[in-house]
Amino acid sequence: MLPNRLHISKHATDTLKQIKGRTGVTPNILCRMALTLSLEEGHEPNPDTVDLTGQEFNLATLLGDAALVYESLLKQAHGDLTPKQAQQMLAGHIDNGVGKIKHAKNVGDLI
Repeated sequence: MLPNRLHISKHATDTLKQIKGRTGVTPNILCRMALTLSLEEGHEPNPDTVDLTGQEFNLATLLGDAALVYESLLKQAHGDLTPKQAQQMLAGHIDNGVGKIKHAKNVGDLI
């Protein structure tokens, strides 16, 4: 369901750089946290408004060994998705979740 190359929004990319500068946590780990927070909240991204002009990740880097788990969580939340829809939902969730962690000043704030 998930494509091998994934993009996130420009806004999320810029915010992740700032958070990484303050916490030292890499963007791919921050994206996993953001995705989980957004899914937990039950956020419903609008695929028509998702921005995909930011950083590109390969699937293994973005989601690591748990890619299948994240894919299953997306499927549970949104049903069967095409690869394009899955990309849009993933980016929408990351964008939403980044908004929840953007004020983190250190690693402790992320916990």
